[in-house]
Amino acid sequence: MAVMLQESSFRSMNTQIQVILAASREMSEFEPLIQSYFAKAEQRFSRFLASSECSLLNRNSGSRCMISDEMANVLELCQHYFEVTEGVFNIFILPALEHAGYQRSFETIANDDEFAEICNPPLLPFPKDRLQIDLDTAMSSVRFPANQQMDLGGIVKSWTVQGLSDLLRIERQMQRGLVNAGGDVEVWGGASDMEPWVIAIDRPNSSRIHRLDELLLLLVDGSVATSNTQKRSWRNSGGSMHHLIDPNTMKPSRSSVIQCSVVGEHLVECEIWAKVMCIRGLEDGLPLFKRHAQRLEALIFTEDGTLHHVKPSANGSKGQWLGLEADYVYV
Repeated sequence: MAVMLQESSFRSMNTQIQVILAASREMSEFEPLIQSYFAKAEQRFSRFLASSECSLLNRNSGSRCMISDEMANVLELCQHYFEVTEGVFNIFILPALEHAGYQRSFETIANDDEFAEICNPPLLPFPKDRLQIDLDTAMSSVRFPANQQMDLGGIVKSWTVQGLSDLLRIERQMQRGLVNAGGDVEVWGGASDMEPWVIAIDRPNSSRIHRLDELLLLLVDGSVATSNTQKRSWRNSGGSMHHLIDPNTMKPSRSSVIQCSVVGEHLVECEIWAKVMCIRGLEDGLPLFKRHAQRLEALIFTEDGTLHHVKPSANGSKGQWLGLEADYVYV
């Protein structure tokens, strides 16, 4: 039977999911597995579901709780990236998100004129020395400090894409495929033996003067993640807000970076660093990126309309760009 590319598209985790596989059988045979994989991740990690494991841990902060293997794996990654990003990636920012007005799923309030701001005293900056997770992987348990509230939205989407891609590629032996969750993309095997996958990266609105609306990334194997301060944004009585919280201020970041796309081998790593660059900006974020993410490549758009291209300093690039005319290049 001929092998052809087949596509499935659906909504989960408050975003559009796209899966393309080279399969000799009908895509309908794989859709229950694919959709169930995302649904289970959402049911486990969403802060918007009262029954989720994330919500249970938040309600029981200060107490030791038994956790699933999946939660233990994600929390281990959270500890690792807190250290690698020198405290910029921090999951204990739920009070800051709610303080800024992000109290319900963005999908349910995106059409509202205004988000409600919680009128509480300003939140104190988060300490940089360590992420206070007492994680016991041998006993599958964890304890957070009392009153610490976590949001895992900055990591679980890419973690889910990466896990599903591994399952399809390794266990189900799909020779080529693409999984895209709202701009977090993992590909393998190329679109054919002779062609790479073509991934479109939209330019943010302020950078579109006299330029194409999108850039194209040609990628055979690898990952790309994009973070943006404009798409998931809103206004309240405090002004313009977005979902990327700076732990130094416990408020939406005010850096000059409005969008960052990071290309590399591991999607979770790409997503983390795309967010870090948006939070820290060029002045602080670029030195941090160069210290700890030498194998990654980044495209950074700033609010003045300029495009910055950070080339990997180790192991070469994973892909090739079409239509890329950067204003500044860093090697």
